[in-house]
Amino acid sequence: MGIDRVRWGIVATGNISTQFTHDLGLLPDDAVATAVASRSQDSANRFAAEFGIPGAYDDYRKLIDSGDVDVIYIGTPHPQHYAIARTALQAGVAVLCEKPVTLTAKQARDLVAVAAEHKTLFAEAMWMRTNPVIEAVFEDLAGGVIGEPQQVVADFAFHKPSLPSRLLDPALGGGSLMDGGIYPMTFAYLALGRPAELKAVGSLNEDGVDLNVAMAWRYDSGAVAALTCGLRSQNPWVASISGPEGSLQLPHRFHHPEYYVRTTAAGAERIDVPTHGRGYHYEASAVMDALRAGAIEVAALPHAATLEILDLLDETRRQIGVRYPGDDDDLSG
Repeated sequence: MGIDRVRWGIVATGNISTQFTHDLGLLPDDAVATAVASRSQDSANRFAAEFGIPGAYDDYRKLIDSGDVDVIYIGTPHPQHYAIARTALQAGVAVLCEKPVTLTAKQARDLVAVAAEHKTLFAEAMWMRTNPVIEAVFEDLAGGVIGEPQQVVADFAFHKPSLPSRLLDPALGGGSLMDGGIYPMTFAYLALGRPAELKAVGSLNEDGVDLNVAMAWRYDSGAVAALTCGLRSQNPWVASISGPEGSLQLPHRFHHPEYYVRTTAAGAERIDVPTHGRGYHYEASAVMDALRAGAIEVAALPHAATLEILDLLDETRRQIGVRYPGDDDDLSG
């Protein structure tokens, strides 16, 4: 494609967009944020001033139509992802969209189809997958150091006396699954693939928002996974993969750790892996590599995994009784 400098457009100005844009600044001069869009012009102007971004818009369509961006990063609340990503892909602008990329697997399948039709890159920003420590863990696993994996355990729950309102709003895809559960699910998927059977239980509030969820996955290999997420406890936020020869354990905040522990017959060994920044530039760099190669998919952020995780989220929600806007949409037209 011959892109020297990749021009990024940032859609939304909240915390995650701030972290991502900060990390873009850690990349060489080949990455530059050229535009930002927010629902309010004031917010866009403030964000642009903070990061030295030349273009500021009060509507994502204006940013996409500006001709000043090669790829957009979408950091809006979950329900807005689908329309913004679809508009960009149809305009031939590449998309890196925060996870979960859509509220339903059906919507995500549509985006993958639109990306293919317009030959435009599309990726879900599952930053955990591009973290060097996580990559090292799965290289270790693939090397057979603990034998055939048999059990995965992972949890991701947090509690604040006053949670952000979007986390408790069903219309915004609120609840623990989409913000927290997607991490243990992705971790187990990376270790074991798609389960043959999934069982889920959950505690919902009066608005139908999941506050506590436990998932059990079974595999034809005999392996199992036990996964939890929630908004009602400060849990350890750890993960492990174990097999007949030992285990690989990730510490607190397992989705972007600084090290892992390999335990085998030889004992426990702490494996430190150099990382820097806040961890978002790794996915940005992977996107830029794919963009330069003319690909519509990022190797580390494959479409198939995005879709299968959303299928598993759909099934988990069905079992515990959580419904989102878009569940009944017919996208066939």
